[in-house]
Amino acid sequence: MKLSTYIIRRVLVLIPTLIGLTLIVFLLTRAGGTNMIISSYLNPHLPYAVQRAMLVKEFHLNDPIWVQYYYYMVGLLQGNWGYTHTAIYSGPVTTAISLFLPNTIQLSIIAFIIAVVIAIPAGQESAVRKNSAVDQISRFVAFVGISLPVFWLAQILSEVFATPTVSPALNILPLSGTVDATLMAGVPWINSIGVSNPTHIMMIDALIHGNLPIFFSSIRHVILPAATLAFTSIAGIMRYMRASMVESLSQDYVKTARSKGLPEKVVIKVHARKNALIPVVTILGLLFAGLLGGVVVIEDLFSYPGMGLWTVDAILGYDSGGIMGTTIVFGLILVTANFIVDLLYAWIDPRIRLGE
Repeated sequence: MKLSTYIIRRVLVLIPTLIGLTLIVFLLTRAGGTNMIISSYLNPHLPYAVQRAMLVKEFHLNDPIWVQYYYYMVGLLQGNWGYTHTAIYSGPVTTAISLFLPNTIQLSIIAFIIAVVIAIPAGQESAVRKNSAVDQISRFVAFVGISLPVFWLAQILSEVFATPTVSPALNILPLSGTVDATLMAGVPWINSIGVSNPTHIMMIDALIHGNLPIFFSSIRHVILPAATLAFTSIAGIMRYMRASMVESLSQDYVKTARSKGLPEKVVIKVHARKNALIPVVTILGLLFAGLLGGVVVIEDLFSYPGMGLWTVDAILGYDSGGIMGTTIVFGLILVTANFIVDLLYAWIDPRIRLGE
Protein backbone atom coordinates (compact mmCIF):
# COMPACT_ATOMS: atom_id res chain seq x y z
CA MET A 1 0.00 0.00 0.00
CA LYS A 2 1.30 3.44 -0.92
CA LEU A 3 1.89 5.91 1.90
CA SER A 4 -0.61 8.33 0.31
CA THR A 5 -3.31 5.63 0.35
CA TYR A 6 -2.50 4.87 3.98
CA ILE A 7 -2.84 8.57 4.86
CA ILE A 8 -6.25 8.78 3.16
CA ARG A 9 -7.45 5.74 5.10
CA ARG A 10 -6.25 7.22 8.38
CA VAL A 11 -8.01 10.52 7.62
CA LEU A 12 -11.25 8.65 6.93
CA VAL A 13 -10.90 6.95 10.31
CA LEU A 14 -10.11 10.31 11.93
CA ILE A 15 -13.40 11.91 10.84
CA PRO A 16 -15.75 9.74 12.95
CA THR A 17 -13.35 10.11 15.88
CA LEU A 18 -13.64 13.90 15.73
CA ILE A 19 -17.43 13.66 15.37
CA GLY A 20 -17.49 11.41 18.43
CA LEU A 21 -15.44 13.96 20.38
CA THR A 22 -17.81 16.82 19.53
CA LEU A 23 -20.83 14.62 20.31
CA ILE A 24 -19.49 13.81 23.79
CA VAL A 25 -18.80 17.47 24.51
CA PHE A 26 -22.23 18.44 23.17
CA LEU A 27 -23.99 15.91 25.42
CA LEU A 28 -22.00 17.16 28.41
CA THR A 29 -23.14 20.73 27.74
CA ARG A 30 -26.75 19.53 27.62
CA ALA A 31 -26.42 17.41 30.77
CA GLY A 32 -26.55 20.49 33.00
CA GLY A 33 -29.85 21.68 31.59
CA THR A 34 -30.93 24.91 29.95
CA ASN A 35 -29.73 27.21 32.73
CA MET A 36 -26.13 26.00 32.42
CA ILE A 37 -26.14 26.44 28.64
CA ILE A 38 -27.33 30.05 28.74
CA SER A 39 -25.55 31.13 31.94
CA SER A 40 -22.47 32.47 30.12
CA TYR A 41 -24.60 34.70 27.91
CA LEU A 42 -26.77 36.37 30.54
CA ASN A 43 -26.47 40.10 31.19
CA PRO A 44 -27.25 40.91 34.87
CA HIS A 45 -28.55 44.36 33.86
CA LEU A 46 -31.32 43.02 31.60
CA PRO A 47 -34.55 41.16 32.49
CA TYR A 48 -33.85 37.46 32.96
CA ALA A 49 -37.10 36.17 31.43
CA VAL A 50 -36.59 38.11 28.20
CA GLN A 51 -32.96 37.00 27.85
CA ARG A 52 -33.86 33.38 28.60
CA ALA A 53 -36.52 33.30 25.89
CA MET A 54 -34.13 34.83 23.33
CA LEU A 55 -31.28 32.43 24.18
CA VAL A 56 -33.54 29.36 24.13
CA LYS A 57 -34.62 30.38 20.63
CA GLU A 58 -31.06 31.18 19.51
CA PHE A 59 -29.70 27.80 20.64
CA HIS A 60 -32.79 25.87 19.49
CA LEU A 61 -33.19 24.38 22.95
CA ASN A 62 -36.86 23.53 22.34
CA ASP A 63 -35.96 21.56 19.19
CA PRO A 64 -35.09 17.83 19.07
CA ILE A 65 -31.62 16.95 20.32
CA TRP A 66 -30.27 16.12 16.83
CA VAL A 67 -31.32 19.58 15.61
CA GLN A 68 -29.52 21.15 18.58
CA TYR A 69 -26.41 19.13 17.70
CA TYR A 70 -26.56 20.33 14.09
CA TYR A 71 -26.59 23.99 15.14
CA TYR A 72 -23.93 23.26 17.76
CA MET A 73 -21.62 21.91 15.04
CA VAL A 74 -22.39 24.88 12.80
CA GLY A 75 -21.40 27.18 15.66
CA LEU A 76 -18.13 25.30 16.27
CA LEU A 77 -17.17 25.42 12.58
CA GLN A 78 -17.96 29.15 12.49
CA GLY A 79 -15.80 29.82 15.58
CA ASN A 80 -18.69 30.36 17.98
CA TRP A 81 -17.53 28.30 20.96
CA GLY A 82 -19.38 30.30 23.58
CA TYR A 83 -18.19 32.64 26.32
CA THR A 84 -16.05 32.19 29.39
CA HIS A 85 -16.03 34.21 32.62
CA THR A 86 -13.02 33.42 34.80
CA ALA A 87 -10.71 35.33 37.11
CA ILE A 88 -7.97 35.61 34.48
CA TYR A 89 -10.12 36.19 31.40
CA SER A 90 -13.69 36.96 30.37
CA GLY A 91 -14.84 36.90 26.76
CA PRO A 92 -15.19 34.53 23.79
CA VAL A 93 -13.79 31.03 24.34
CA THR A 94 -11.92 31.16 21.02
CA THR A 95 -10.13 34.33 22.10
CA ALA A 96 -9.15 32.72 25.39
CA ILE A 97 -7.76 29.71 23.51
CA SER A 98 -5.73 31.97 21.20
CA LEU A 99 -4.30 33.77 24.25
CA PHE A 100 -3.43 30.79 26.45
CA LEU A 101 -2.73 27.89 24.08
CA PRO A 102 0.60 29.29 22.71
CA ASN A 103 2.10 29.45 26.22
CA THR A 104 0.98 25.89 26.90
CA ILE A 105 2.45 24.63 23.63
CA GLN A 106 5.73 26.39 24.43
CA LEU A 107 5.88 24.80 27.88
CA SER A 108 5.04 21.35 26.49
CA ILE A 109 7.61 21.55 23.68
CA ILE A 110 10.40 22.59 26.06
CA ALA A 111 9.45 19.81 28.50
CA PHE A 112 9.30 17.33 25.62
CA ILE A 113 12.76 18.32 24.36
CA ILE A 114 14.21 17.99 27.87
CA ALA A 115 12.63 14.55 28.26
CA VAL A 116 13.81 13.23 24.88
CA VAL A 117 17.37 14.58 25.17
CA ILE A 118 17.80 12.94 28.58
CA ALA A 119 15.69 9.79 28.34
CA ILE A 120 16.72 8.28 24.99
CA PRO A 121 20.50 8.29 25.65
CA ALA A 122 19.87 7.12 29.24
CA GLY A 123 17.61 4.29 28.08
CA GLN A 124 20.13 3.27 25.44
CA GLU A 125 23.02 3.26 27.91
CA SER A 126 20.93 1.30 30.40
CA ALA A 127 20.28 -1.40 27.79
CA VAL A 128 23.88 -1.54 26.58
CA ARG A 129 25.09 -1.96 30.17
CA LYS A 130 22.30 -4.29 31.21
CA ASN A 131 22.31 -5.26 34.92
CA SER A 132 25.26 -2.95 35.64
CA ALA A 133 25.24 -0.14 38.21
CA VAL A 134 24.30 2.34 35.47
CA ASP A 135 21.32 0.16 34.53
CA GLN A 136 20.18 -0.19 38.13
CA ILE A 137 20.37 3.57 38.71
CA SER A 138 18.46 4.29 35.50
CA ARG A 139 15.72 1.84 36.39
CA PHE A 140 15.47 3.31 39.89
CA VAL A 141 15.14 6.84 38.47
CA ALA A 142 12.47 5.61 36.05
CA PHE A 143 10.56 3.93 38.88
CA VAL A 144 10.72 7.08 41.00
CA GLY A 145 9.64 9.24 38.07
CA ILE A 146 6.56 7.13 37.41
CA SER A 147 5.65 6.88 41.11
CA LEU A 148 6.00 10.51 42.17
CA PRO A 149 2.84 12.66 41.97
CA VAL A 150 3.59 15.63 39.76
CA PHE A 151 2.14 18.14 42.25
CA TRP A 152 4.42 16.81 45.00
CA LEU A 153 7.46 16.98 42.73
CA ALA A 154 6.53 20.56 41.79
CA GLN A 155 6.36 21.47 45.48
CA ILE A 156 9.75 19.90 46.21
CA LEU A 157 11.49 21.58 43.27
CA SER A 158 9.91 24.90 44.21
CA GLU A 159 11.17 24.62 47.77
CA VAL A 160 14.69 23.73 46.58
CA PHE A 161 15.20 26.10 43.65
CA ALA A 162 12.72 28.96 44.16
CA THR A 163 12.93 29.62 47.90
CA PRO A 164 15.76 29.93 50.44
CA THR A 165 14.25 27.09 52.52
CA VAL A 166 16.87 24.47 51.58
CA SER A 167 19.77 26.79 50.78
CA PRO A 168 19.97 30.46 49.74
CA ALA A 169 22.58 29.43 47.16
CA LEU A 170 19.99 27.25 45.36
CA ASN A 171 17.34 29.98 45.30
CA ILE A 172 18.04 30.81 41.66
CA LEU A 173 14.74 30.36 39.79
CA PRO A 174 11.48 32.34 39.89
CA LEU A 175 8.46 30.64 41.43
CA SER A 176 5.64 31.81 39.18
CA GLY A 177 4.57 33.74 36.07
CA THR A 178 6.26 34.15 32.70
CA VAL A 179 8.49 37.15 33.39
CA ASP A 180 9.68 39.31 36.32
CA ALA A 181 6.99 41.76 37.39
CA THR A 182 9.50 44.63 37.44
CA LEU A 183 10.34 44.04 33.77
CA MET A 184 6.69 43.65 32.80
CA ALA A 185 5.58 46.96 34.34
CA GLY A 186 4.74 49.58 31.72
CA VAL A 187 5.44 47.29 28.76
CA PRO A 188 2.53 47.84 26.32
CA TRP A 189 2.76 44.44 24.62
CA ILE A 190 2.31 42.42 27.86
CA ASN A 191 -1.08 42.34 29.59
CA SER A 192 -1.76 42.18 33.32
CA ILE A 193 -1.75 38.37 33.53
CA GLY A 194 1.59 37.99 31.74
CA VAL A 195 0.44 37.15 28.20
CA SER A 196 2.43 38.91 25.48
CA ASN A 197 1.65 40.08 21.95
CA PRO A 198 1.60 39.40 19.05
CA THR A 199 2.34 35.65 19.21
CA HIS A 200 1.41 35.24 22.92
CA ILE A 201 4.72 33.38 23.45
CA MET A 202 6.89 35.51 25.71
CA MET A 203 10.28 34.38 24.34
CA ILE A 204 9.34 35.03 20.73
CA ASP A 205 7.59 38.32 21.45
CA ALA A 206 10.57 39.56 23.46
CA LEU A 207 12.82 38.90 20.47
CA ILE A 208 10.33 40.54 18.11
CA HIS A 209 10.34 43.68 20.27
CA GLY A 210 14.10 43.50 20.83
CA ASN A 211 13.81 43.23 24.63
CA LEU A 212 16.60 40.88 25.74
CA PRO A 213 16.04 41.29 29.53
CA ILE A 214 12.48 40.01 29.13
CA PHE A 215 13.70 37.23 26.83
CA PHE A 216 16.19 35.90 29.37
CA SER A 217 13.70 36.37 32.20
CA SER A 218 11.12 34.29 30.30
CA ILE A 219 13.68 31.50 29.90
CA ARG A 220 14.30 31.47 33.66
CA HIS A 221 10.57 31.38 34.36
CA VAL A 222 9.92 28.36 32.12
CA ILE A 223 12.74 26.17 33.49
CA LEU A 224 11.04 25.04 36.70
CA PRO A 225 7.59 24.14 35.29
CA ALA A 226 9.16 22.54 32.19
CA ALA A 227 11.58 20.44 34.26
CA THR A 228 8.75 19.31 36.54
CA LEU A 229 6.57 18.42 33.58
CA ALA A 230 9.42 16.58 31.86
CA PHE A 231 10.40 14.38 34.80
CA THR A 232 7.56 11.86 34.56
CA SER A 233 7.97 11.69 30.77
CA ILE A 234 11.67 10.98 31.18
CA ALA A 235 10.79 7.92 33.22
CA GLY A 236 8.35 6.58 30.62
CA ILE A 237 10.57 7.18 27.60
CA MET A 238 13.59 5.73 29.38
CA ARG A 239 11.77 2.48 30.15
CA TYR A 240 10.46 2.10 26.61
CA MET A 241 13.86 2.88 25.10
CA ARG A 242 15.63 0.42 27.37
CA ALA A 243 13.19 -2.41 26.61
CA SER A 244 13.29 -1.73 22.87
CA MET A 245 17.09 -1.49 22.85
CA VAL A 246 17.50 -4.72 24.81
CA GLU A 247 15.31 -6.52 22.26
CA SER A 248 17.16 -4.92 19.35
CA LEU A 249 20.57 -5.96 20.70
CA SER A 250 19.45 -9.58 20.78
CA GLN A 251 18.47 -9.66 17.10
CA ASP A 252 20.41 -11.61 14.46
CA TYR A 253 21.38 -8.54 12.42
CA VAL A 254 23.19 -7.11 15.46
CA LYS A 255 24.99 -10.40 16.03
CA THR A 256 25.95 -10.46 12.35
CA ALA A 257 27.30 -6.92 12.52
CA ARG A 258 29.43 -7.86 15.52
CA SER A 259 30.69 -11.01 13.82
CA LYS A 260 31.93 -8.86 10.92
CA GLY A 261 34.18 -7.04 13.34
CA LEU A 262 32.39 -3.69 13.29
CA PRO A 263 33.23 -1.35 16.19
CA GLU A 264 30.75 -1.61 19.07
CA LYS A 265 29.79 2.05 18.70
CA VAL A 266 28.82 1.49 15.08
CA VAL A 267 26.82 -1.62 15.98
CA ILE A 268 24.91 0.24 18.67
CA LYS A 269 24.33 3.57 16.91
CA VAL A 270 23.81 2.40 13.32
CA HIS A 271 22.26 -1.04 13.65
CA ALA A 272 20.65 -1.41 17.07
CA ARG A 273 19.50 2.11 17.97
CA LYS A 274 17.83 2.86 14.63
CA ASN A 275 15.53 -0.15 14.93
CA ALA A 276 15.00 0.36 18.66
CA LEU A 277 13.64 3.84 18.02
CA ILE A 278 10.76 2.58 15.85
CA PRO A 279 8.43 1.55 18.71
CA VAL A 280 9.64 4.48 20.83
CA VAL A 281 8.29 6.92 18.20
CA THR A 282 4.77 5.81 19.09
CA ILE A 283 5.14 6.51 22.78
CA LEU A 284 6.82 9.87 22.09
CA GLY A 285 3.77 11.17 20.26
CA LEU A 286 1.38 9.99 22.93
CA LEU A 287 3.59 11.35 25.72
CA PHE A 288 3.65 14.76 24.05
CA ALA A 289 -0.14 14.77 24.02
CA GLY A 290 -0.05 13.62 27.64
CA LEU A 291 2.17 16.55 28.55
CA LEU A 292 -0.63 18.88 27.50
CA GLY A 293 -2.85 17.16 30.04
CA GLY A 294 -0.22 17.48 32.75
CA VAL A 295 0.05 21.22 32.25
CA VAL A 296 -3.32 21.68 33.96
CA VAL A 297 -1.71 20.94 37.33
CA ILE A 298 1.72 22.42 36.56
CA GLU A 299 0.45 25.75 35.25
CA ASP A 300 -1.82 26.19 38.24
CA LEU A 301 0.97 25.42 40.72
CA PHE A 302 3.39 27.85 39.03
CA SER A 303 0.74 30.46 38.09
CA TYR A 304 1.84 30.04 34.48
CA PRO A 305 -0.74 31.74 32.20
CA GLY A 306 -1.66 28.94 29.82
CA MET A 307 -4.56 26.63 29.05
CA GLY A 308 -4.02 24.74 32.31
CA LEU A 309 -4.36 27.82 34.53
CA TRP A 310 -7.46 28.94 32.61
CA THR A 311 -8.95 25.43 32.88
CA VAL A 312 -8.53 25.34 36.66
CA ASP A 313 -10.13 28.79 36.96
CA ALA A 314 -13.02 27.61 34.77
CA ILE A 315 -13.54 24.47 36.88
CA LEU A 316 -13.45 26.35 40.18
CA GLY A 317 -15.84 28.97 38.82
CA TYR A 318 -18.26 26.43 37.28
CA ASP A 319 -17.63 28.09 33.93
CA SER A 320 -19.13 25.71 31.37
CA GLY A 321 -17.81 27.65 28.36
CA GLY A 322 -14.22 27.40 29.51
CA ILE A 323 -14.51 23.76 30.58
CA MET A 324 -16.03 22.63 27.28
CA GLY A 325 -13.62 24.76 25.25
CA THR A 326 -10.55 23.21 26.89
CA THR A 327 -12.08 19.73 26.59
CA ILE A 328 -12.41 20.15 22.82
CA VAL A 329 -8.89 21.59 22.44
CA PHE A 330 -7.18 18.86 24.46
CA GLY A 331 -9.25 16.23 22.66
CA LEU A 332 -8.26 17.62 19.26
CA ILE A 333 -4.60 17.66 20.28
CA LEU A 334 -4.73 14.03 21.44
CA VAL A 335 -6.48 12.88 18.24
CA THR A 336 -4.02 14.83 16.08
CA ALA A 337 -1.04 13.42 17.99
CA ASN A 338 -2.32 9.89 17.41
CA PHE A 339 -2.74 10.63 13.72
CA ILE A 340 0.79 12.02 13.36
CA VAL A 341 2.24 9.05 15.26
CA ASP A 342 0.46 6.63 12.92
CA LEU A 343 1.92 8.42 9.90
CA LEU A 344 5.43 8.48 11.33
CA TYR A 345 5.22 4.83 12.25
CA ALA A 346 4.06 3.92 8.73
CA TRP A 347 6.83 6.03 7.20
CA ILE A 348 9.55 4.52 9.40
CA ASP A 349 8.31 0.92 9.14
CA PRO A 350 6.66 0.10 5.75
CA ARG A 351 5.32 -3.17 7.20
CA ILE A 352 2.69 -1.16 9.10
CA ARG A 353 1.01 0.20 5.95
CA LEU A 354 1.38 -3.17 4.25
CA GLY A 355 -0.62 -4.74 7.05
CA GLU A 356 2.14 -7.14 8.09
